[in-house]
Amino acid sequence: MTTLNYTETLDVHHCWCGIAHAIPANLSRRASEEGVDVYCPLGHVWVIKDTEIKKLRRKLAAEEAARADEERRRRAAQDLLRAEERSHAATRGHLTRTKKRIGNGVCPCCNRHFTDVEKHMASQHPDYVETP
Repeated sequence: MTTLNYTETLDVHHCWCGIAHAIPANLSRRASEEGVDVYCPLGHVWVIKDTEIKKLRRKLAAEEAARADEERRRRAAQDLLRAEERSHAATRGHLTRTKKRIGNGVCPCCNRHFTDVEKHMASQHPDYVETP
């Protein structure tokens, strides 16, 4: 009879065939982290397909994709803000031009000049033409 003195840790695993077997903890760790093949005493191979490294790579890829998506959203929002600022500046310019024309007696609808309107605007509303 042979006696085995073993001082390391063994992890018990169950093969798909139903047999329970113990493997060294470092081999069990490598199997779960790197996906190395492990065999049961009957010769069946089993591999942990969803290894720790694969899980971490998936998590990293998901975080990088989320970060890239957030950056795209931020750029899109900045582009919309700049476009809105340009539109606002253009509208302000059109309003100023129209106010100046009205202040000078020009009808905004038919573009005809009316001397009475020009005199009225100059005497009664002198600050109307000033820009905001």
